[in-house]
Amino acid sequence: MSVPARPLTVFPVALRELAVARIVDVTAGMRRVTLTGGQLGAFTSEDGTEWPAFTSPGFDDDIRLLFPYPGESEPVLPLIEDGRVTFAEGRRPIARAYTVRRYDPHGRELDVDIVLHGDGIASDWARAAAPGDRMHIAGPARTQGLPVGADRLLIAGDDTAIPAIARLLEELPDGTRGRVLIDVEHASHTQELRGPAGVDLTWLPRHPSAPAHPGGLLEAVRRMAWAEGEWFAWLAGEQSAVQEIRRHLVRDRHMPKSAIDFTGYWKREPADGVGSRRL
Repeated sequence: MSVPARPLTVFPVALRELAVARIVDVTAGMRRVTLTGGQLGAFTSEDGTEWPAFTSPGFDDDIRLLFPYPGESEPVLPLIEDGRVTFAEGRRPIARAYTVRRYDPHGRELDVDIVLHGDGIASDWARAAAPGDRMHIAGPARTQGLPVGADRLLIAGDDTAIPAIARLLEELPDGTRGRVLIDVEHASHTQELRGPAGVDLTWLPRHPSAPAHPGGLLEAVRRMAWAEGEWFAWLAGEQSAVQEIRRHLVRDRHMPKSAIDFTGYWKREPADGVGSRRL
């Protein structure tokens, strides 16, 4: 029997200059920034390179948002040569990876949902952003399709994984069966997510005294009933948490490693606070 897998497609990486169209608070802990601009369509860069229109076919496609250094107004930009990202000598760009929550090619609108926990380059920018503000993006560099060959899905993540999970639920075909477990800081950070009737969704609010300790996610995975069939797992969130869940699935549930897609979106750093890739 074949192991469930996700087909992979690689794209040339374009650097695009966009602008903030509008800002909406999805919950108390997440802000949606809608970006727009002509460079979401096909365009020609200053060096004469012709770039294809932006595309995002995969539910967990990510782009890099490029931010100025503190106290500066313009970001340090990477160099894009023959579809490859390179860097000039000196300071490197400040980039953060974010999921493409929604892309409308007709209206040329790109939604990015940003978690507002704590302080950080991206969350600070999102709090202060206003319509008309410029934002450079790069990517996606690759995309993966929905799992092929799976009877059931296990989807587990924390606050930072909500944009990808929400998009996945919207794109899953009718008849899909599975479980979704989402660890959030507070009950007020839950959202109304739409998905197939056969996919059960459980929210796991954390205790306020442990905002960066998503241990409840692992316990929820350990306790869940495990139906027969070929499972595919998609895990995303704090790095050590998703690694521990993956170890449990391989060791205790005997899942093939190739049937588990896991990504550490951020890393907990107890000594110095929270270090983040997507916060």
